[in-house]
Parts: sequence; C-alpha cells; structure tokens
Amino acid sequence: MVVYEFMDLSKPEPRGVNFFRAPRCPGRALTRRDFIHTLAGAGAVLTTGMAGIPGEVMASSLPEARRAPTTLGLCKRYEFDPVRRCLSRMLEELGDVRRLVRRQHVTVKVNLVNTSEEDIGGVPLCLTVTTHPVVAMALGSLLTRYGARSVTFCEQLPFRASDAEAFSGYGFRLTEFEQAMSGRVRFENTRNCGRHGAYAWVKVPGTPELASAWEVSPAYVKTDVFVSLTKLKSHVSAGVSCGMKNLFGVPPSSLYGDDLEDRPDENAMGYRNQTMHNCTRLPYTSAESFTGRSIKGDHGFNVPRFVVDLTAAFPPDLTVIDGISTIETAEGWWLGSMVTLTRPGLLIAGRNPVCTDAVAAAVMGFNPDAADRTFPFVNGTNYLAMARKKGLGENRLERLEISGVGLDAARFEFHPTYQRART
Repeated sequence: MVVYEFMDLSKPEPRGVNFFRAPRCPGRALTRRDFIHTLAGAGAVLTTGMAGIPGEVMASSLPEARRAPTTLGLCKRYEFDPVRRCLSRMLEELGDVRRLVRRQHVTVKVNLVNTSEEDIGGVPLCLTVTTHPVVAMALGSLLTRYGARSVTFCEQLPFRASDAEAFSGYGFRLTEFEQAMSGRVRFENTRNCGRHGAYAWVKVPGTPELASAWEVSPAYVKTDVFVSLTKLKSHVSAGVSCGMKNLFGVPPSSLYGDDLEDRPDENAMGYRNQTMHNCTRLPYTSAESFTGRSIKGDHGFNVPRFVVDLTAAFPPDLTVIDGISTIETAEGWWLGSMVTLTRPGLLIAGRNPVCTDAVAAAVMGFNPDAADRTFPFVNGTNYLAMARKKGLGENRLERLEISGVGLDAARFEFHPTYQRART
C-alpha cells in the first residue's frame, strides 16, 4: 500500500536534510486506490520510507505505455443543458466512468490561472484561458448523478479570501453548483495547506526528471478519484497546455511561490516561475526533492519535465478538456497582442492523461509525437513523447483509440506558440 503521510509543520525539519518518519497513526494514512491498482497491475514494486521522504512509491520497471480511449464531442456554446448532454454522451462512450466514481470522493483540479480580474480585449477569462464554470458544473452534476459521494473543485488561487469567495471571481458560484449537484460540492483553494493544517508528501514513481517528490495540499491525495478539468491552449514552454500541464497548479505557493523570501509562508500567493520555469531557486519544502538536473533559464527544458513528474505522481483518473472557446499563439492574457482568440467548439475527455493530451494535440493540428524543438514543441521538449517512454501513456496517433465524433470532424487547427528568447 502506498502511504501519503501528513507532515506536521509545527516542528519543521531543516531544509536540505533527507529524513523519514513513520506514519503516526493509521487514521492519518491516505491512499489513491486506483493509482495503486494501476501500478500493481503494471508489475510495480511499492515501498514506503526510502530515499528520505515519507510515502515513497518506487517502480521496479517501466510498463509498456498504457492506452485508454479518448472521446471527442462538438459543443458550440456554454449553455448548461447542451454541455451536460454532450459530456454525458462522451463519458458513456468511455465506458467505465460510472463505476469509477460511484460511492467515491472525487477531486477535480480546474485551470483558473493567476487572477480573476483580467480579460483579453474585453473578453472574459472563462472564454479564453480558464475552465468555464458551465463545463465544471455540468461535469460535477454528472459525477454526482453517477453516485459520487462528493466532488471538490480545487485550484491554487491568488486570494486570501474564503474558498467559495475566491472561486466566485472566476464564475464558480457555490449556490449554483450546489443546486446542480444536490449539495455534494465544495471548493478548495490549495495555495497552502489550508483547512488540513499539514502537507502531504507524494513520491514520483520510477526515475524522476526534476522532482523526486512533491509536498502538496492533502486535497490532492485525500480522495478516491482525481480529475483534471482544463482548457485547450497553446503554451510557450510545453507546446500545448491540456490535462497534464494543468497539474502545474498542484504545488502550493506557500512552498514553491515566487513571493517567498527565505522560508515557507502560508500567506504566499505567487506563481512558480523561479522554482519551476526558470529554476533559479529551490522551493522551501521540508525536505529536498529536486534532482538538480534543471537548466537555469531554459523553460522549454524545465517545464515539460516537471509536467511529466507531476503526471507520474498525480495521474488523473479522468481528463476533461474545455475547447469550446479558447486562445492560440500564446498562453495567457499577460502576453497582450501575441494572444489570438479562437472558438473550436469542442470537448475532449479520456481515461489516460497522455492519450487524452495526445488526441488534443492532434485536434489542434499538431503531431503529438513531433521531435523536440519542432512545432508545437518549438521551445523545448515534447513532454508527451517523454511521458510515453516512461510508460505513463501512449502519444503516437496511430495507436490511440478515438471515439465520439472522430478526429476529422473535430480537427480545428491552431497556430502554434512561436519560438521566443529564453527569459
């Protein structure tokens, strides 16, 4: 059994010292059952308490790249009933989502970026760079209809307000979600340990690239089912930003943020540019977990490798991608005139994060197995190919199982994010 241990930060360990502490009591040990079953089925060896960090997961050998179906749906506007009907058809096509979530606690990591107070030429963020609340609410209503005990929407938000208030700025209004989901919903801002009072360590199985473990809010492990609900976007560092890149928001600002000075800070709200893009400093985690193999200033090298390490540690059981309305040529409002609005009218869903992101890249008109530093991965490494080589999933188009409307009907070619100077 994989054990994720809560760590008591009231007695912090000195940084730079590897350590192990056995779980203090069985009631505080957390598991991801589906993750464990997946690793066990691949012949992995699971151990606890090695290499100095609690809750280690070690894979003795890499399995063949796993495959799972991905489905495509056409949906032209953000109206609750049409979105819900489209998602319902898609989830039924995947075949086992009902069984996956029935009587389970579900955590949904949404994609809400750095602020809720910006727009792009007057167009709101939910039509450009963030998960639209209608897609989230429709998905949540289906999960609860399928029998989920609870659904928690999580994201790292740059606000110290209450969880519900922080989410409301992005259009996620608790009363509306409660009505659509029979009250079985809550929101959680994971920028720090929040209501949990302590963090959890999650090890990266196999051979990590840049991070051997992540210290995160227990919201991401105190669950039975983990869902990545994201936006379909271009990205300067990753090439495409879909379900796997969405996991970049899991490491909390309080330990990894740019606004930290020389210690952890539960009030921090900053992004992770210094620690996980340019890699000019280490995070203030309670034990060392970065491998030291990053390249300072090379975001095209660092970001894809962190994406793979995060996916290995937090493999989504279900990935849903909002491509109804989005952007291309750049990844956010902060890039001004480099950003182009576009409206593919698509929803994408799949059971394996690598397969799903690969199909998404193909929908965008790209080769998901393209060579490093070629389109769309022009600024760095193809994280999809790297993930496949680690056994996390399949990215070669000819080996992917695609259902729904099919790739030809769904294809909506994007302009890529072009090469930029390293900054």
